Amino acid sequence: MYVRIVTFRLNGVTPAEYAEGATGLAPVFTTWPGLLAKVWIADEDTGTYGGVYTFTDRAAADRSRDTDVFRSLEANPGFADLTVREFDVLEAPTEISASIFTGVHAR
Repeated sequence: MYVRIVTFRLNGVTPAEYAEGATGLAPVFTTWPGLLAKVWIADEDTGTYGGVYTFTDRAAADRSRDTDVFRSLEANPGFADLTVREFDVLEAPTEISASIFTGVHAR
């Protein structure tokens, strides 16, 4: 597995407007080959929003960068201080603690 964490601050967009837009956009992510899940994150106290993406592998994450949705992140004036970080996943401990992704249930 491979994980991408995206964070940004809202810029001229209210939390309610962002949530409505995110709900409308969410189905697009179901079409990304190799994307296991996108978890939408929000911290209204700091104005920080974003997503945690879990991919089957790095190649799937690489392919997702060629989508209009991913490319539009940097161009979106409603997002400030955008960060995109990606990580390999430690498979053995993840199999124990993240059954939602591995199908193995913790004891």
